[in-house]
Amino acid sequence: MKTLLVARKSLREISREPQLLLLTILLPVAFVGITYLGYRGDLVATYPVAVIVADPGQRALVDNLAAQRHGNGQPVFDIRVMEDRAGAEAGLLDRSLAALLVIDSEAGTPAVTIKGDALYARYYRASVLLENAITAFTDRAAGLPEVVRIEEAPLYSIGPRTEFDLYAPGMIVFAMLMIVPQTAMLVARELRWRTLRRLRLSRLSTFELLAGLSLAQMVVGVVQVGAVFVAALALGFPNQGSLPLAIGVGLAIALSAIGQGLIVACFAENDSQAANVGSTAAMIQVFLSGAFYALPSPTILSLGAYQLGVFDIFPATHGFMALQQVLNYGAGLSQIAVRLGLTLLLSGLYFALGVFVFNRTRMRSHH
Repeated sequence: MKTLLVARKSLREISREPQLLLLTILLPVAFVGITYLGYRGDLVATYPVAVIVADPGQRALVDNLAAQRHGNGQPVFDIRVMEDRAGAEAGLLDRSLAALLVIDSEAGTPAVTIKGDALYARYYRASVLLENAITAFTDRAAGLPEVVRIEEAPLYSIGPRTEFDLYAPGMIVFAMLMIVPQTAMLVARELRWRTLRRLRLSRLSTFELLAGLSLAQMVVGVVQVGAVFVAALALGFPNQGSLPLAIGVGLAIALSAIGQGLIVACFAENDSQAANVGSTAAMIQVFLSGAFYALPSPTILSLGAYQLGVFDIFPATHGFMALQQVLNYGAGLSQIAVRLGLTLLLSGLYFALGVFVFNRTRMRSHH
């Protein structure tokens, strides 16, 4: 009963705090919209490329580029042979073209110049693909042996179509990690108001206090996942999986966030500092987990078919992968069992550490 009373008290405080509501629910929903605006490009795209052939003898290279295909058979480039260089450069400026390719020759060898806006993401991707295709073509023309051939083949008939689809599950991770500053702020406030001392006089145990606080945060977590999910659907996210399973993964991440919030609260001087430090800790993990964009993580351990990297010390990293599998590819519980298990294991360790630190630094001082 005391656990439920603590949970009810915490939920009432959250509902009466516009700042907490904004931080925990509206901010993740807003980031869904920001992600949509920033990541609407297709994952498998055909890039419009203008080609000016100064040497007609290099036409074979143009034909080779036009024949390039993605793993699903979609053309890699939309080759547009042009003679008007000014018109092609105008296409670069208005971004109707991803790149401009000028093909000439020097002593019979193709001399290729790739032009484009270095700040335009489609140019960056198109230029990399062009360089790879041109290098392979010239190596074959020079009679050099092919060392490695990479062939793409989709593993699933369903999956993310755009970058937004790929990273929308990451907004659930972001929402769950916002529980770090929320927990830190609530606990720090209890300490500042000396509510904890009064609760201890009522014979409230550490377990009842933390269980009630955790229960309240789990309720908030369910609301957060639902809000982010609905916002993503409204923006066209093609969900393929189970919402209850996604909620379960989200709550596993939330458990670690509660533990981290307790640790932050133990060393914060006031609730404002707790919220600021907690937000910083949360955002660092959001970025390192890959929820906003993919980061290289050097492998430090192999667990069967799973490669564990440096950033895998964060439960959010495994949770994000599990959410992608569920929502993007329709994976079930058995298919995410390893990632979910690692999320729960690490979250349990974070939570246990938070309870230990809180009990040693705060509860004992309020006996």
